Amino acid sequence: MNRIVVIGNGFDKAHGLATGYRDFIDAYWNEFAGHIFGGYSRWQTATYGELGTLYHYKDEFAEFKIVTEELLQDISETSVKRADELWTKEAWNYNDMRKFISWLNSESIVRKVVSLTFQNEFFWHISNRDYITNWLDIENEYYEKLKELLAVSDKEIQHQKVIKLNQEFEDVKKSLEKYLTKIIENAKLSSISSIQKAFENFIEPQDIAHRVQANFIAYVGRKAGLVNTYTDQEANDFIDMFLNSFIKPLWQKHTQTTLYKGLQNDVFKTKYCQPENTLFLNFNYTNIVECLYGEGKDIIHIHGELGNPHNPIIFGYGDDWDEEYKRIEKLQDNDFLENIKSVRYHETGNYRNFLNCIEADLYQVVIMGHSCGNSDRTLLNTLLEHPNCASVKVYYHQIDENKDDYSQLVRNLSRNFNDKAAMRDKVVNKGLCSPLVPMNQQPA
Repeated sequence: MNRIVVIGNGFDKAHGLATGYRDFIDAYWNEFAGHIFGGYSRWQTATYGELGTLYHYKDEFAEFKIVTEELLQDISETSVKRADELWTKEAWNYNDMRKFISWLNSESIVRKVVSLTFQNEFFWHISNRDYITNWLDIENEYYEKLKELLAVSDKEIQHQKVIKLNQEFEDVKKSLEKYLTKIIENAKLSSISSIQKAFENFIEPQDIAHRVQANFIAYVGRKAGLVNTYTDQEANDFIDMFLNSFIKPLWQKHTQTTLYKGLQNDVFKTKYCQPENTLFLNFNYTNIVECLYGEGKDIIHIHGELGNPHNPIIFGYGDDWDEEYKRIEKLQDNDFLENIKSVRYHETGNYRNFLNCIEADLYQVVIMGHSCGNSDRTLLNTLLEHPNCASVKVYYHQIDENKDDYSQLVRNLSRNFNDKAAMRDKVVNKGLCSPLVPMNQQPA
């Protein structure tokens, strides 16, 4: 029996890395503000109470322009004091930038003083959506924009709009890759004991779905030398016999057989309930998992790697079950499929390697830091509903002493199952799960 560890963005964030969407978008706007103030004027304004020099700035996403230079000089010390809360902030986000521009323009009753315009409409869209908190949301927003284009009746206009959307999305992806590369280059990493322990943990018998418990017990018995190795037919006969002769007494009547007593003993389970192989299925673009925990483990960077032209990053949408997706395919416009994950997977052998792993043997799925949302639904359904999937165990995010995201994760997981009975059998209940990083181990 094997173990497949699903690694998502929450895994990197648990190690203190600012790799989330909010980290990315807030860093962009803080840097944008730095260009406007020249790295000095904001401090000058806060210190001396008069507006310092502002500068024109433009990049691929937005442009800040000084419309009326002379009006800037008329903004009084009193006016600056009305915006004190801006000058005391160490870092600015998009809302701060909007407040700043609104404040400047409201100080002039004559005409506009400054302006902020966007070069990239998709970037404007995601900057203005406060509810967007993670990369899953960005991928969902892209897909929603894609679906909006289905309503465009003129095929030529529709085609031009999807090309423009894809280019704008590509610019965001490139900016993300640059940002993450910089974060990783400056990172000071160390392993976390709770995560290391989770990788080393044995597979608990009570975590296994009822439909394959007999197979699991037979696996442990063979590994412990309590059961002989059989041919395929003999193995099938053995499992039938084992189900009738052992499972009931083991789990219902609590008989004192050697195997039963072993399964109640952590020393026995540590030795014989370990997975044969562990695969890291990494949905991140970073290499944190292999740097800190990857020794002797197989790793598939299913969505690509930073700076690796042979495994380019995949950033898009991955739910080809959606009814609207069927309409998209019928358009016969390949540009609509540019960022669909199930299409992009064919650019490398990663997905084929993933399929080989799930076909090989029974496995337990362990979720670490992945939100399990619809953006990866196609792949996750293949992983979770496969007959070899014997268990789905969640390591949840502990927000504070009284709050965690276990329930949210299970709700997201449910959307990846067509077979709800299988979901109820496979997903391990909260009492048998634990936080990815307990409160006393979380980075400051």
